Amino acid sequence: MKIQCPAKVNLFLEVTGRRPDGYHRLASLFAKINLYDVLELEPSGGRGARLEVEGAGEVPAGPDNLVLRAAQAFARAFGISQGVRLRLLKRIPVGAGLGGGSSDAAGALLGLARLFGLRLDSASKAVLRRLALGLGADVPFFLHPSPLCLATGIGERLKPVPVAGSLPYMVLAYPGVSVSTAQAYRALELPSRPDVLTRLSHLDRLIESLKKGRPLREWEGLLFNRLEEARLPVLSEVEQARRILSRLGARGVRMSGSGSSVFGFVPSHEEGERAVQRLQGYPWKVFLTCCNG
Repeated sequence: MKIQCPAKVNLFLEVTGRRPDGYHRLASLFAKINLYDVLELEPSGGRGARLEVEGAGEVPAGPDNLVLRAAQAFARAFGISQGVRLRLLKRIPVGAGLGGGSSDAAGALLGLARLFGLRLDSASKAVLRRLALGLGADVPFFLHPSPLCLATGIGERLKPVPVAGSLPYMVLAYPGVSVSTAQAYRALELPSRPDVLTRLSHLDRLIESLKKGRPLREWEGLLFNRLEEARLPVLSEVEQARRILSRLGARGVRMSGSGSSVFGFVPSHEEGERAVQRLQGYPWKVFLTCCNG
C-alpha cells in the first residue's frame, strides 16, 4: 500500500499568545500543496514496525522518526501485534516549514488503519486524532480530509475552509537552511494585543475572499506570517529569497511556518515555469506547485 503525504504552507500565521506550559497559541491558515512524500506499508513477519528512509540523508530511521513513533502508537492503541514494514521516500525538504514530518506521521496512521482494516467510525477516528496530537501539533491537520483549514489553539483546533474555484499556481523555494521551530518561537517578541486583533481581522477578510473565489489581487496583501519577525540570523536568507521571488513576479510572497521555505503565487503555469527556470542558478530547491483541491 502507498500513501501520499502532502506538504503544507501557512497562508497566514499569527501568534496570539503563550500558554502557561510554554506552547504558543496560534491563528493560522493551513493549506496542503501538491508536493508529496510517499509512504509504503506492508505486513511483515514477526512483531513491531521497521522503517527505511530514502531520499534524505539527514532523516533518521530510528526511534525518533515520527513515522515509527506513529506506527508504535497505533499498534498500542488498537492492539496490533502483526509486524509491519514501512518505506518512506522523502521529497519534501526537511526543516523547511512545510510540515513533512507531521504529514508522514499522519500518513502512517491513515495507512495502518487501511492496512489492518480498521473501521473508521467516530470512536476510532477520535483515537486517531488523539494519537495525531500526541505526535505533534501539526499532525491533526494532515489527518483532516480538508485541504484548507483555519487552525487555532496550538494548531490542533481545525475548521475547514471551503474555497470557491482553485487558488493560483505557486512557486516554492527552499533556500537550504533549516530553521528550528522551537528556536523561531523563542526568538519572537510577542506582538501587542491591538496588533494581533488587527491581524485577525485581516485573517477574517482573507478567509472570506477565498470562500468567494475572489482574484489574487484582492487578498495577496492579507497573507501574513508573524514568525518572519523572529530575530534569527538565518532569516536574512529567507528575506533574500522573498525579495528574489517578488522581483520575478511572484505575488503575496511569504515564508511558510517557521521557515525557511518561501512561496509566492503566479498568474499562470507558464509564468511559474519561467520563474522556476530563472531560479535554477540559486543553490535552492525550487518547485512549481499548487494548493490541493
